[in-house]
Amino acid sequence: EIHTSTRQSTVMVKANKMAPIPDGKYSFLLALLSAHSLVGGYYAATRPEGAGWRFFSWHPMLMMVGMVGMMGAAALTKKRGGYTNTKLHGTMAIVGMVLAGCGLYVIYQNKERMGKSHFTTTHSWTGLAAFGGCTLPAIAGLVFLHPDFGIDKQNQLYRKVHKYGGRILLILAWTTTLSGLKTMIGDDTKTLILFAAPMVAVAPLTLM
Repeated sequence: EIHTSTRQSTVMVKANKMAPIPDGKYSFLLALLSAHSLVGGYYAATRPEGAGWRFFSWHPMLMMVGMVGMMGAAALTKKRGGYTNTKLHGTMAIVGMVLAGCGLYVIYQNKERMGKSHFTTTHSWTGLAAFGGCTLPAIAGLVFLHPDFGIDKQNQLYRKVHKYGGRILLILAWTTTLSGLKTMIGDDTKTLILFAAPMVAVAPLTLM
């Protein structure tokens, strides 16, 4: 009886992990990700205080919308399961990558205009690692796991590497947005905590 009870508990835990996110929770998390990427992106884009909007501002704005908004929504949508959500996940992820790529182009051109050296900070290297790393799961997902034409879409090893590798890279990307804000506002602990709070709140339900 104990053995049967344990097995039933294990099955229930697995079922709960596989259960799709309810519509209400999905909508709330999606709204939170979207709002934070836009509001947080604009806030970071106009730092330091009084700097206003300038060419550089497109860098934090595009990175936030791409990596937090679209990529976060892609990860969240995939957890709903099913054919349509899987394809939507891929589309969102690709759009997020394009936006983030544009953000990288902006910061590269901004440094060129100002005559500054590239990749001189930890923030720049972690950002490049997150973006470069995300291209690998994107390519693998498109070639191997696409539900229509993936050449090995049932391969469980590929699916696990894609799933967990992507989540680790998103955690790195989200952490990098925080370090980027820190370079512009300094050690304003209260503001940094408030900026990180939405991502911390969403992460367990989106990336775990």
